[in-house]
Amino acid sequence: MKDIISESYITRCQKALKAWGAPLSDWYCIEVIDIADDDGEVTEFAVCELCGCRKVRYIHVMHHDEYFENVNVGCICAGIMEGDIIAAKERERHMKNRAKRKRNFPYRKWREIRNGIYHLTYKGKHVYINRSRYNQNRYGVQCCGRSVWSYKNRPIDNFLSAAYAAFDLADPIEEVMRDD
Repeated sequence: MKDIISESYITRCQKALKAWGAPLSDWYCIEVIDIADDDGEVTEFAVCELCGCRKVRYIHVMHHDEYFENVNVGCICAGIMEGDIIAAKERERHMKNRAKRKRNFPYRKWREIRNGIYHLTYKGKHVYINRSRYNQNRYGVQCCGRSVWSYKNRPIDNFLSAAYAAFDLADPIEEVMRDD
């Protein structure tokens, strides 16, 4: 895999780390952030803090125990920092697959089990969307013993947002990070 990435690119990334006084190896990824909207559209890409690439959709948040702050980078720079480009690419592949699953999730066959209560079994998990009895414009979501009434820090006021909130409970990003 290193053959695909030029030595000059690797050198440039390591030079940036040296300029910051940061360690050159033994970094690890603590989180991957997908900056796209729920529909998969990216309005503004992120910038890799290491190489300056301006088209980063999946931000790999890199941490080193001996460095004072986390560094937000793209896939290849994450691989260089952790010394395993294949692992970084695999992590990003899992995130891309999760993004596709999330886009399709609201359109699965939901079954209304009672007035205003919808059910779906996803990956063996029971997922429920409940319309509030007191305010018909509010929805709640339940899955895996957790309940939420907000999505992206806003009250859930439509079925589509409820479905996306349900997806985040049923298919959390933390599981993608554990797949590494």
